Amino acid sequence: MSEQDAMQLTGLLQQLYRAHFGKMVSHALLRYSGLQLADAEDLVQEAFTSAAASWPKNVPDRPDAWLYAVVRNQAARFRERRQPHAPLEHLPADPAMPLQNEDGDLHLLRLLFACMHPRFAVKVQLVTALRYVFGLQVQQIADLLGAEADSISKIIYRQRQQLKSGDIAFRSGFVWWSEAKVDLALKTLYVVFTEGWKIREERLCEDALSLTREVIRRARVSVPDAKALYALMLFQLSRWETRTNEAGELLELEKQPRERWNIDMIRVATDYLKQAGAVPAPSTYILEASIAYLHAVSPGFAETPWQQIANLYAQLQAMAPSPFVQLNQAVALHFAGQPKAAMHMLEELEREPFMKHHHLLHCSIARIYADGGRNHLALQHYRKALWGKPSPEEEIFIRKKIKACLQAP
Repeated sequence: MSEQDAMQLTGLLQQLYRAHFGKMVSHALLRYSGLQLADAEDLVQEAFTSAAASWPKNVPDRPDAWLYAVVRNQAARFRERRQPHAPLEHLPADPAMPLQNEDGDLHLLRLLFACMHPRFAVKVQLVTALRYVFGLQVQQIADLLGAEADSISKIIYRQRQQLKSGDIAFRSGFVWWSEAKVDLALKTLYVVFTEGWKIREERLCEDALSLTREVIRRARVSVPDAKALYALMLFQLSRWETRTNEAGELLELEKQPRERWNIDMIRVATDYLKQAGAVPAPSTYILEASIAYLHAVSPGFAETPWQQIANLYAQLQAMAPSPFVQLNQAVALHFAGQPKAAMHMLEELEREPFMKHHHLLHCSIARIYADGGRNHLALQHYRKALWGKPSPEEEIFIRKKIKACLQAP
């Protein structure tokens, strides 16, 4: 196999892993009731290991079906013999895909709820769901939760040991009247959507969207929050195609062609937000969806009601304090014509250990300086942003900003 073919195979395996990990785990658990969650994960991992070993010789016509067949064979033999390995020669030449019925999202949601076992701490429940349901890697989870990768690895290891000794109740995971479970499910789905948006992984966003819709259909509590979250996701996805230019480079909001935003999606999102807003007091989801709504319906960047958005961020910060909410509030204040107040808020964040090296903070500070004609100070902060672990796309964006500062008079 050539180096190029090997790279393509690696990319295919990574794509299949992201798209099917959680579905394969839930499929194995539903099909074989004797399996424990940690065992099901092992079987899925073994399937991908088998694929990496055998596919260099011959990639099957239907790679996803091949993987599901391996998981089925391994699960059956594991249950019979308590051995996770299945000889590849026992695989059918062209395995059939498992039957996909209308409850596919429900099965995945069942696994999500099962991960939220009350005997585990909330953070452990969240980490477990991100790992087992959505197949996120340790570093991805650490970045999303603002934690060290080593800390997340230890949580997953301890959790696996507990699951090996006594499985969580997968088949009775639903407690639709449990506000704590539904709320944590929504938080998990929001985190997954955020990660998909950040890395431009449309499949993660779509999974989070479809599972949120399933929560709306079935939950008995927190339904307004679920509808608000669903609206927020739709508002964001309405401009998915305009986030980058033809070269795949990130575009700032003011440069995105709004005529290409998905109007139908915005209308549906608006309807769900109206339904969610029929409550006495707004939740954090309603506030965030309201901010997204104001962006989505504004005819242009200059016409955006920035002061109103800043006020909504202030409410959000009072309800759920976060350095990123404060950062966004500061940015809104800057565009509302209050750069001094915005800079004061950002300077406060510079004193926080977690934020002081964050690339988004330094990009925001640099933007205020650049808009004020102080390009030498903007240049300093854009350079600091490069040390803050930006994504490859963000790094390209920042370097273009640095070039613009250097060329400015």
